[in-house]
Amino acid sequence: MSAVEDPSLPPRYLVEHFRKVYEKAHQREPMVRYMGNHWYYVNGETVHRTTLIEEIQRLQHLIQRQNIVKTDQNLLKRLIAKLKSL
Repeated sequence: MSAVEDPSLPPRYLVEHFRKVYEKAHQREPMVRYMGNHWYYVNGETVHRTTLIEEIQRLQHLIQRQNIVKTDQNLLKRLIAKLKSL
């Protein structure tokens, strides 16, 4: 169980965590607020807490994949530069 899945976690922490991962993944800030009774308003849609938690996990995986691609691109650029210098 991840930290954001903790049922005792206050809604403001879940909102802040979502904001951080969303901004890191999409380079823009989301519009998100807690509506009460485990419901959130996210970018024009009403979603339940479990859906928000799943989206946080999906965004975390997306960020990891983006980092891997950036690393691969950097390695490829260095290899090409090295080959050009030969």
